[in-house]
Amino acid sequence: MDELAERLGRVCTFMEEGELEEAAREAGAQDLVAAILAALRAGEPASHLALERWLDSLDDRMAAAGFGVVTRDTKSYQPLPGAGGGHHVAQRWNCPAAHPCERVASRERRPEAPMCAMTDRPFVYGPARL
Repeated sequence: MDELAERLGRVCTFMEEGELEEAAREAGAQDLVAAILAALRAGEPASHLALERWLDSLDDRMAAAGFGVVTRDTKSYQPLPGAGGGHHVAQRWNCPAAHPCERVASRERRPEAPMCAMTDRPFVYGPARL
């Protein structure tokens, strides 16, 4: 999975847990959360570069306000060159966002499509990159 998808997965998790919007408001970063959500909900997706900049700024503001970095793991991982990004090998519920995050769910555990906390749309069923 690529780094942008991982970072968006963290945002989605915090949104689902109901923690991000209030913390972002306290950190003065609600405009960044709004921009990220608008880009993910739009029919015409924002560029990867724009999303990465918004996520970087969100991390900076959240860290400066004492919340810590929210879109990155504290560990750094670099895949080996030529390792690829995974293969479509399983059917799962997948993120419906214009720039999908890394979150997936199995039909065995979730017979009904889970809702995406960032887009307010149900996940879509199809091939998942593992």
